[in-house]
Order: sequence, then structure tokens, then C-alpha cells
Amino acid sequence: MLIEFSGDELILALVSLIRATNPSMLRQGPDGFTVDFDPLERKQALSPEEDLLLKFRTALEGPAAVSSYSVDLTPAESRRIALSLEQVEFLQPWPADVLQMSRQLRARLPKDEA
Repeated sequence: MLIEFSGDELILALVSLIRATNPSMLRQGPDGFTVDFDPLERKQALSPEEDLLLKFRTALEGPAAVSSYSVDLTPAESRRIALSLEQVEFLQPWPADVLQMSRQLRARLPKDEA
């Protein structure tokens, strides 16, 4: 199913999934952080979480002037995102607006029926 993300929501979901699966992909840079996708590109077989990370990358590499991003998610992928967002909420204190965005996004994601 096609899910619409704002740019901030997509970045939050991407970072939360990386923090939950492979934190070494996040690199501190002079303007914040960057994501190193090289380890995924070198792999021959990807986990479901890694496939999802590449879906996010594809969405972000689309037209730069869009206000929202559409990502086609399976129910299992939607559940993975919701779980990773929930985990990241408890890792450290977050600004109230980021915490609210995370909770609103989790509420919008379809629940896995399986």
C-alpha cells in the first residue's frame, strides 16, 4: 500500500530504522549526519530491513521539490517502521515536536494483520 510521508517523517523513519538495524550507517558530518549506503550496495543478499532502507533511499532521491514522498509498503514493512520508531523514542530524550511526529506517524501506519 502507498504511504505518504512528509520529508521530516521520511528522514525520521529512515534514521529510526538505521538505529534499530545498523547504526554504523549513520556518519557524523559538518552539517549534521549522513547515511552511508555503501555496505548495503556491496551485499548480495539483503535483509527485509535493508530492502526497506533502500526503498527510503529511492524515495528521497526522487524529485527534490516535493513536499511529500510516496513509499509502497507491505504490512510487514509498515510494522517494522512502527517498531523501530517506538524503540528510538526510548533510546534518548527527544524534543517534544520530534516525539509528537514519531507518535503521529506510528498511528498513521497500517497495522500488520499477521
